[in-house]
Amino acid sequence: MDDLQSTFRDAMARVPAPVTVITTAVDGTPSGTTVSAFASLSIMPPMVVLALDNRGGMIDRVRTAGRIGVNILAAGQSDIALRFARRDLTDRFAGLAWHDDHGLPRIEGVAAWVRCDQLTFEPGGDHTIILGTVTAAQTGGVASLAYHLRQFQDLVPPPVP
Repeated sequence: MDDLQSTFRDAMARVPAPVTVITTAVDGTPSGTTVSAFASLSIMPPMVVLALDNRGGMIDRVRTAGRIGVNILAAGQSDIALRFARRDLTDRFAGLAWHDDHGLPRIEGVAAWVRCDQLTFEPGGDHTIILGTVTAAQTGGVASLAYHLRQFQDLVPPPVP
């Protein structure tokens, strides 16, 4: 890795990022991966933007399914983020509390859930940028999980006075 890439990685580590698990299903088989490159894109229509690594198989499964679930992880769910970041784990859903939500895997206890049934794919270096049109959204709590300076952080709002 050259100096620019190293410095860029260090600079980006200073940008707090949400922690999400993107899920999909192909032929009834669930799959998912941890993503921190995720953001709201538009309110009208409701849209999100995220990026998936081209080196993994998840991008191919998302292209095949044509839809995704976005599990916005809650405070205290860093173990789930790590589970879905592992490349050596064949069944990331084994022993995990989740259910089928309109054909997409939805993890229990997340801070929020977003379903996207229409996707657009754009090249983005070693990643693919996905624009997702939101067809359903639900919140489940107020405390979220973030990633900052290469560490997970629980974002818990201060008590109301």
